[in-house]
Amino acid sequence: MTDSPAHPKHVFKDGHVLVVYASNHGHTAKIAARLAETMRGHGLEVDLRDVASAAGAQPGRYELAVIAASVHRQQHQKEIFDWVAARYEALTEMRSVFISVSLTAAEDTDEGRAGAQRCIDDFTARTGWAPTRTESLAGSLQYREYDFFTRQLMRLLMTKMGHTSDVSHDHDYTDWDRVERLGVELAALASETKVG
Repeated sequence: MTDSPAHPKHVFKDGHVLVVYASNHGHTAKIAARLAETMRGHGLEVDLRDVASAAGAQPGRYELAVIAASVHRQQHQKEIFDWVAARYEALTEMRSVFISVSLTAAEDTDEGRAGAQRCIDDFTARTGWAPTRTESLAGSLQYREYDFFTRQLMRLLMTKMGHTSDVSHDHDYTDWDRVERLGVELAALASETKVG
């Protein structure tokens, strides 16, 4: 058996899985934490980092890299874009996963799914990254976290989309069972890489 160029034996591994996320209001951070917790439950070492603390992280020193970001105004955060763009070669040469979190993904329609996929396609095209797998997850409507202007804008948009405009509390559209299943699948993907 020969070592792949992405995983030579002499490179010390920092852990099995690197999870880097960008989260404006904390919901994507919760999703990333749940994925990490699930993978740890399957015996993997998971290095979970906010993109702001991931400058020194080297994806090639892990078996699997999972990048999670949320969509705002039809784009993912600039910070995660810059982080991935600077490491796209390493990410492309290994098993890697991109998870996009958006309210568009909560729309159970062809139009909603196509819109969520467009955001993913735009991100990967602009960074040059070709992840092994991409996932689109529904996010949360966090009225209580928004400033006044954003709250009013989101209220109008949600009314137009047929969602609740009740700003007195947040509305979580994430399918947490699906997040758990995804964590199990990612653990299997990392383990495959480990033994492969």
